[in-house]
Parts: sequence; C-alpha cells; structure tokens
Amino acid sequence: MLRKAYRSYVLTTITLVYTLSFLDSGLIILLLQPIKEDLDLSDTQLGFLTGIAFALFYATLGVPIARWADRGNRATIASLAIGLWGITVMAYVLVTNFAQLVLARVAAAVGESGCMPPTYSLVGDYFPGSAERTRAMAIYLSANPLASLVSFIAGGWLNERYGWRTTFCLMGIPALLVALLVKMTVAEPRYIARRAIVRPAPFPGLAHVLTTLWRKRSWRHLIVGYVALSAMGFGLAPWYAAFMMRSHGMGTGELGVWLGLIFGISGIVGILLGGQVSASWFACNERGQMRLSALMIAAIVPCFVLFLLVPQKHLALIALMLLVLVWGFFVGPTFALMQRLVVDEMRATSMAIVLLFGNLIGMGIGPQIVGALSDLLLPAWGRNSLRYAMLSMSVMALWSAWHFWQVGKSIDEDLRATRQGAPPNPSADQ
Repeated sequence: MLRKAYRSYVLTTITLVYTLSFLDSGLIILLLQPIKEDLDLSDTQLGFLTGIAFALFYATLGVPIARWADRGNRATIASLAIGLWGITVMAYVLVTNFAQLVLARVAAAVGESGCMPPTYSLVGDYFPGSAERTRAMAIYLSANPLASLVSFIAGGWLNERYGWRTTFCLMGIPALLVALLVKMTVAEPRYIARRAIVRPAPFPGLAHVLTTLWRKRSWRHLIVGYVALSAMGFGLAPWYAAFMMRSHGMGTGELGVWLGLIFGISGIVGILLGGQVSASWFACNERGQMRLSALMIAAIVPCFVLFLLVPQKHLALIALMLLVLVWGFFVGPTFALMQRLVVDEMRATSMAIVLLFGNLIGMGIGPQIVGALSDLLLPAWGRNSLRYAMLSMSVMALWSAWHFWQVGKSIDEDLRATRQGAPPNPSADQ
C-alpha cells in the first residue's frame, strides 16, 4: 500500500498538471479582443480559433492518447503532454499572423488532450476505494475552476502590463517545471503490480471497449446525460459576459474580476463539496450518489431563472455564484463512477470517448443554438433576446437530470458485472 503522504503528493501534482493544461482556454477567451486588434482579425476568424480549430484536435486526439495511457507509462505521457503544452504556449510570443495563431492553438490542443487521460487514470490506481476515489476525483477535477481563477485574474493583470504575447509565454514556463517534476517523482503503479503477474491480461481492443460500454445501461444514461449537460454548458459559456454587459451595463474590467472569482471559487467549492457529501452520505451507495447528482443538476434550472431574471446586477452575480456551486456537485461522484464501471485497462479510453462526444457535440452546436435562439427572439424581445435564449437553453438540465436519475436503476447490476468480469444485461430499462 502506497504511503498516504505520497499519494497526496501525487494527487496534488497531477491536479497541477490538469490545472495548467486549462490555462490556455481561459486566456484565449479573456484576451480575444487584444489579439483581434493586434492581428487585425475578424470575428469569424476568432470563432474558428476558439471553436473547431481547437475542439477538433482536442477531442479526436484524446482517444489514441488514451489508448496509449491504458497500456503505457502514464506519468511519462502526462509529462510529455504538459511539456508540449508549455512550449506551445510560450511560442505565442512569436505569433505575428492568423495562420501562426491557428497552428499554435492546434499544438496547444495536442498537448492539452494528452493531459487528462493519463492523470485521470492515475487517480483510480492511487485511490482505489469508493469513498476515497470520489473525494480524490473531486480534488482533481477542481482544476477547471482553479484554472479559470488564475487565467482570468492573473492573465488580465499580466496583459495590462506586458501584452498578450508575454502573458501566454509567462503562463507556459511553470508547465516545463511541472513536466520534469512529474517525470522524476510520480511512479507508475501498474508497473509495480505487473511484477507479481506471470502472464498479463490481454489489452482490450477499441471495438471491445465500445461494445462493453454500450451494453451497460448505466453507462448509456451517463454519457447521454453528460453530453446534454456539456451542450448546455458550452452553449451558455460564451454568453455570460455578454448578458451582464447587455442587461446590467457592466464593463469588461469589473466583469473580468467578478467572473474569475465566481467561476474559480464557487466552482472549486461546488466540486469539493459535492465530492465530500457524496463520499460521506453515500460512501458505498452509487445509486444514492447518482440520485443526489440528478437532483442538483435539476436545481440548475431555478438557479438560472434567478440569475437571468433578477433586476439588479449584484443580485444576478450572487445568483451566478449559487448556480456555479450547484453545477459542480455532480462532477466528483460522476467521474469516479465512470472509472468503477470499467476495468482498469479501459479507464483512460472510456473517458476519452466521453470527452470526444461531450466536446464535439457540446462545443460544436451549443453556442450556435444559443446564438440562433437569440436572433430568433430579437424581433419580439429586443435587447432581452439573449436573456430568454439562455433561459431556454438551461432547460436541457432537466433532460440531463432524468438520465442521471435513470442510472440508479441499473448501476448496482453493472458494477457487479464489472467486478465479476461478466457481460452486463443489455436488456432495456425496466
């Protein structure tokens, strides 16, 4: 059994890797306007830069990298990925035109896509127990809001003093140091385990992984629920600032600090609280964890109603704090359960498949749905069209919550089948 102190160190280190890999996404959103003015870009070019140019490579490359992570040295893979990401982000200082910027974004997507599969898989090996894995997963997944906090606040401060190129460059330097740290200090647990195995189990093919996942009813509901939530999340993400500017007259400087603090601090608290509550109240009860997640996801809708309809900006910001906190509740128990539903050799690949659908569908169509709804409602509602477009999109949370609730009907059976190595019952939900 690995010592508790070392396991905590590994969790901190791989969480740092995951946090750094997200900084680029926050920075590019925050610094779009300075980049547009400096390189004389159109909004169409900016849309391509923040959308398909990044999402296509990030989502699709995640699968082959995950296949490598399921059989190779995950510490080495994570080290190479975050190192590549750091070098790419530092290279932004040399960008002088749109083509170079696209290449830099693509390279950043390659590096970032290699960070989650190996580090996500390592959490499962270092924290095998159900309750401890849920807590550890919540800490690990707090990387996303932590990156938002750093990129919005530190990125804005650095940009005002040194410009957007130097801001990216400075943010990339820590990644090189962390890459060395991971390579030199994080051990690969599966290599230790294999010393006691005379003949290792055969590595499952991709077709076998897909078939195994599809046969599990709880997995089907999880992925549909997650994709629906991703479509809503990605669809609404670009519009929070625009809504606050249009409906409450806030400026970019004031709004940047508020959004950084809200999505950073409230996001971290929500994810950690969700992991702690699920692990404490439903330590060995995955059905209860998913039912709690379903209720919290459904609660997103009234939180959106408050955020979008209150008349005063500070009340709207307080409602947004509550919204982000509630949204984070499902993260820890859900991603921990996704690991428990598959054998260790499928862990990284299964997550890459989830991200493939979530990112391509969510990032691909989510923002367009909100924008199209806003334009459609413009003749009737004028400047409030975005408000009601966002409110309409938030209803997708109820669809997602229904799928999370359905997971409880088959989760015990599917987990038992995974432990026993037997194929799950592919029959329809009863």
